[in-house]
Amino acid sequence: MALYQRILVGVDLHQGDRVAARELGIESRAAIEEAIALCAHSGGSVTFCSALNVSPQTATLIAQDHQNLLKTVEDVAAEMLEAVVVEAKSRGITADKVIRLGTPDEQLAKVAIEGKYDLVIVGTRSRNKATRMLFGSTAQRLIRNAPCAVWIVKPEEMREVREIAVATDLSEAGRPAINAAVEIARALSAKLFIVHAVDMGELSALLMAGVNTHEIASVRTRLLEEAQTGLQKQLVATDYRTLQHGVKIEVVEGSADDAIPKFVTENEVDILVMGTHGRSGLTRLLLGNTAERILPNVQCSVITVKPDGFVSPVA
Repeated sequence: MALYQRILVGVDLHQGDRVAARELGIESRAAIEEAIALCAHSGGSVTFCSALNVSPQTATLIAQDHQNLLKTVEDVAAEMLEAVVVEAKSRGITADKVIRLGTPDEQLAKVAIEGKYDLVIVGTRSRNKATRMLFGSTAQRLIRNAPCAVWIVKPEEMREVREIAVATDLSEAGRPAINAAVEIARALSAKLFIVHAVDMGELSALLMAGVNTHEIASVRTRLLEEAQTGLQKQLVATDYRTLQHGVKIEVVEGSADDAIPKFVTENEVDILVMGTHGRSGLTRLLLGNTAERILPNVQCSVITVKPDGFVSPVA
């Protein structure tokens, strides 16, 4: 059975001061297209969800004139989503729609929990190049709170043949991400890289401590070989041999914070897949620190995959 059978798509109908516009933005259209393509491969179903994030002023008006104003807002949203449902069904996809009132990240997380979805897909708006920030606070909160994998789609990265990279730290948390990357690469007929970053920072300390360069070079070679072997072991556990464009193993040097975004840029990667680690305490279960630092700096679409046993804070 394919990995993603129940897919939830966040459809953003907000435009300017309109709570529910009568046209779709390119971000939502991109998310819809990716979901339909994935369902066509997996044989799964898709739900299109719009969360109408009304302002306090609008909420007051709704409370005062519930029958008229709320009906109008919901009717526009229902009309837009129904058109998307009809389009998906015309392409052989099982589809339905959901409308909620509230903040998009919270409502999508709640719907994902209630419907036991496997994947949430949303589009993201482009950001100013000077800031190099791809993900806004809404996307960050959704990635943290959704009970399942989250795909943040960048519209510019939709091409006929694409490059997908999956970053792994070689821990067990990386295995679900690798499985997901193989599944997505197969569905999109994409090229796949499996990448691990080896931080050689400690070797500089050895050099300063007086260790000779030959021994340091030997340690560097061993670290790279061990990483290569670790990647191969994780890859063998998947059915990567069925991929049309194959898989390339890449071991890069440097901290993951710097090396992974650099690899994405240099190799024109369109989608980066990353596993996340569960965290406990006051923050409950959140993303691992590395993923938190990398996400805002990569200029591509991103899929984050939750570890087994993850429990959403929203729940």
